Amino acid sequence: MRSIFIAVAAIATTFVSAQNIVSITSPLTGTVYTAGKAALISWIDASVDTIPAIVIAQGDPNALQPVQTIASNVDASAGSYTWNIPADFAPGTDYALELGVSPNISFTGLFTIQAGDGSTPSSSASSSDSASASASASASASVSASASAVSTSSASVAVSSSASSQAVSSSVSPSASSSASASASSTPNAANKKTASALVGVMAGSAAVAMLLA
Repeated sequence: MRSIFIAVAAIATTFVSAQNIVSITSPLTGTVYTAGKAALISWIDASVDTIPAIVIAQGDPNALQPVQTIASNVDASAGSYTWNIPADFAPGTDYALELGVSPNISFTGLFTIQAGDGSTPSSSASSSDSASASASASASASVSASASAVSTSSASVAVSSSASSQAVSSSVSPSASSSASASASSTPNAANKKTASALVGVMAGSAAVAMLLA
């Protein structure tokens, strides 16, 4: 129990002792610097004689990642420091400065460093979103093209099937008509033959009766 109390007291002491060593007046949030040119860093209300380090960091404000130390042991009473940004410094929109060392440290808001040619930089998140949007658009176009191809293929099959049905119908109909005609014409011939046979039979019978009577 005592060890827990000591640990809590140590943490409380750390938070109490942590402080902003200066009030930063430049750069402010949204400031735009250009690679290859000078950047003025200024502050007021210094609570220390020397600023141990000025570090440029990048990323989420709640999880900044140090990029490089641009100055060490800076005279706090000077009130400013000029940083000559390297011409090949990577452009970005999510840079910040850290003045001091933990836990006594002051932070700037996020600012931009643009390329030497003045082109607008893109943050890594924006680039990722753009790539995702491009991939999504490409996938949609591919799906649309596939659907169009399937639709065209289905239409072709439907037309082909219709044409085949018409061709079969055309080829079968004359034959069926011929068969029907032949059947219709053969029916009267058969009836005539039966009638003739009956007459011959009657005549033969009459002749036989006549012979008997004679």
